[in-house]
Amino acid sequence: MKKILLFSSILFSSFLFSQIAILPIGTHYNNAYQATISGNGTIYYTTDGSTPTLSSSSAINNVQISINQNKEIKAFLVDGQGNSSAIISKKYYTGSIPDAAIYFKAPSTWTSGSCIMIDMVNPNSINGFVIDTFWPGMAMQPTGCETWYKISRNFEEANVSFNNCTPFENIPQTVTTNSIPMGSTLYYDFTDGIITNPPSCLFLATRENQSQGKNVLIKIYPNPVSDILKVNTDRYFQEYEIIDVTGKIVSNGKFKKDISIHDLISGNYFLKLKDQKGDLVLLKFIKK
Repeated sequence: MKKILLFSSILFSSFLFSQIAILPIGTHYNNAYQATISGNGTIYYTTDGSTPTLSSSSAINNVQISINQNKEIKAFLVDGQGNSSAIISKKYYTGSIPDAAIYFKAPSTWTSGSCIMIDMVNPNSINGFVIDTFWPGMAMQPTGCETWYKISRNFEEANVSFNNCTPFENIPQTVTTNSIPMGSTLYYDFTDGIITNPPSCLFLATRENQSQGKNVLIKIYPNPVSDILKVNTDRYFQEYEIIDVTGKIVSNGKFKKDISIHDLISGNYFLKLKDQKGDLVLLKFIKK
């Protein structure tokens, strides 16, 4: 495993062999800082993630860019003979880092819990430090839903792997998954891999945890309901699902404030709402 390393300029000499380079190597600092694009020729660049062209902003040999908010820099170089380099890109962050939620369903045979190893991609550092956890990584917390575990970390993209928290990596008792690329949210079942339809009990546990930290202005009525379930909210939701007590999706579609449940049989259900940020809310109702 890599140790915690401080990014420094000692790697600068390696860039002398490249046509174009972007520094610093570390991509997150708490305060505003400067990123520098260097190359021997005319540099064409963008700072909004768009593809640079010969019509983009340009500078000769060197340009400094203030990172006072999250930015994605892309650039290429045209040398004195008119040859163009490949486009290089890097995302830079300052201040807060996006939250990522990671869920993992462990085998029932894992008696020591579940641990996670995280290799951050974007950002690749925290305040200039590369942080690579030592085996077995960080212990995940049980959710109370079957054998699902959860942990929240701060990154936009990462590669993660899960293990059974053995004290040493290379011993016969160790069980670990392959490395899994992820963004803001991951649901991973040890047996089935990445899943897109996690069980309703997992959402219910998450909803209970969230309700302890903030108020969600959502009301459904009437409850119990016979025909039309009404949703009163000031949040902008995009999608809804109705889930039965077994976790099966029995109805879904674009969000609307009047949802017909006439065809459902009597019983208990969950209404799952998803907003434009991907955040989820789960509400329980009874069909008469």
